[in-house]
Amino acid sequence: MSLDANLGLLTVSLKQAYDLPSKRQDDNPNPYFRVALDIPDGTKTQQQTKTFRATTSPEIGEDFYFQIPAAHIASCRLEIMVYDYDQFSVDECVGYCWLTLGRLSVSLEKENPTVFWAEVLPYDENGGSGFGEVLFSLAYLSQAQRLTMNIFKARNLRCRGDGAISIRVSLIGNDEKRLKRKKTVSRRNVRNAQFNESLTFGVPKRSLCDVSLEIEAMHESGTFGMTTEVIGRMELPLHRCKDLWRAIIHEEKSQARWYPLEEP
Repeated sequence: MSLDANLGLLTVSLKQAYDLPSKRQDDNPNPYFRVALDIPDGTKTQQQTKTFRATTSPEIGEDFYFQIPAAHIASCRLEIMVYDYDQFSVDECVGYCWLTLGRLSVSLEKENPTVFWAEVLPYDENGGSGFGEVLFSLAYLSQAQRLTMNIFKARNLRCRGDGAISIRVSLIGNDEKRLKRKKTVSRRNVRNAQFNESLTFGVPKRSLCDVSLEIEAMHESGTFGMTTEVIGRMELPLHRCKDLWRAIIHEEKSQARWYPLEEP
């Protein structure tokens, strides 16, 4: 990092990263970095690196430039967010590093910049409820008046001994009455399960704003899985689901994203 005081130009060079956090269970992340300078009473500008494939320790080697008067640099905060690119779902923020520049000794010589390691902290936008997450997308076929929920994966579920895991989805009316209930197949009792299933519900278009989806992670035990226990749940009112409405308007599929489960 260096500052040209005459030009008011801050240069931030990302050299490399080591042992980045990852939420993937099966392989390494595809990280990229968003770099922003938060200037008090100013506009936050954001820039981005290229994407690095399947690694937790990429060699980055990219420079970023920010215009800032030297007198104001001490009150600025450098924000580096680490994202994991996923071709089939919304990219996830997996880590962050925020640095108040007033606490650093920023070099005034471009040829002799300030060089240091900074810790990347794991990022959890949901506050870490600890009941797991489900990856799914929603689609609505207006002509058939059919709502489809594509359930791909679940992760970090609270396993309870032997048994199996499934995802149960209920369609709930505005009177809190369950209109219909369906579930995925059961997977052996693991914290991270893959489903790749589609559950469909008949919903008139005029009723979309009045219904919610209740998503529950189920632990099944006993003979033929007859004993069930809810180990995580969430409720999703469809009128709040921006991705679904955007997909309906543009007649396309919504992107899959991870949704956090809460205490049953």
